[in-house]
Amino acid sequence: MRVVRLAALLFVAFVGSSAAQQPSGRLAEVGWQALRDGEADQALSSFREALTLRPGDPTLHIGVGVAEHLLGREDEARKSLERALKIDPLLSVASTLLGEIAYRQGDVDTAIRVYEDAISRNVGDARMKARLEEWRKEASMHRGFESRNDDRFSVMFEGPAEEQLAARATTVLTAAFWRIGKGLGHYPSNSISVVLYTQKQFRDITRAPDWSVGLYDGRIRIPVRGAEQNLATFDRVLTHELTHAMIANVAPRGVPTWLHEGLAQHFEQADAAAAERRFRATRLFIPLTDLEGGFTELNGSAAVIAYDESFIVVRTLLDRVGTNLGFLIQDLGAGQTIDQAILRFGITYPEFQDEVIRRLGFRMRQSQ
Repeated sequence: MRVVRLAALLFVAFVGSSAAQQPSGRLAEVGWQALRDGEADQALSSFREALTLRPGDPTLHIGVGVAEHLLGREDEARKSLERALKIDPLLSVASTLLGEIAYRQGDVDTAIRVYEDAISRNVGDARMKARLEEWRKEASMHRGFESRNDDRFSVMFEGPAEEQLAARATTVLTAAFWRIGKGLGHYPSNSISVVLYTQKQFRDITRAPDWSVGLYDGRIRIPVRGAEQNLATFDRVLTHELTHAMIANVAPRGVPTWLHEGLAQHFEQADAAAAERRFRATRLFIPLTDLEGGFTELNGSAAVIAYDESFIVVRTLLDRVGTNLGFLIQDLGAGQTIDQAILRFGITYPEFQDEVIRRLGFRMRQSQ
């Protein structure tokens, strides 16, 4: 999401005030403002209308691409960004966003090609060069992997030793897909990429914290050391990360981390009683606003607290929303804030938080 915001802000500045004197320029301004306001649908409509007046304007194609990306329509976003680069190959923001989208779709070769082209034209910055090196390293590692594919999942693994785990992963993911889809009211049609790594490969590629046992960043990535001795944990981690993938397909933005992680634990069927015992021992409730961002900067003990609270909060939420969970996720994907989306269920965000605290009998930890 940071890439999208950067792209939008850079191009608001790039278009310039003189363009606003043209009808298409005024429509573009409306589009960029809509993106800043989180109104991707309105932005898309404005940019498309502007394109009927100036079809050769690459910034308008970028506007469409950014809006499509925010709406989770990645294939359409890529087409628009490719059109922009065909008109003007020097538009580094288009290259940056296109490469990142391709990478998150598992198309590492295209991501590398886009960034190599930008750098060869002297429009790539230091961050782009660093990302390119990371992707080259990943692509080189994956060349030695085998792949097990079906209509829904593509599971990559290294050699015969992991073949049985790859087969198990496909079976577990397929069963979890239908259960999670029923809960979310949504069944993604796109293929989901899964990579099984050694512990070292996982750390090298993801740079995840030491306590992480899996990651979803457009691909499900799982370290499999010792998985054969603890298949139940392997199954839960796969299901946890699949939940992230399926939520992201409905709502690629706007879902607070506490909701993402709480739902992932719910669908993996984590031990709720154990989570509540651990959390009650802390006697402090972290404000939900402090749990809306990522958890990757937390140390191990802090991460346990954040995950346990997220699980408890989501269980309370599910008691209230029931089978309407999918509507909440869809509203977030459409650009509503969590404050707005939760109002559908007759309660404000602060009131919901107070409800959880009352259930636990806790006091609130002050925000940092």
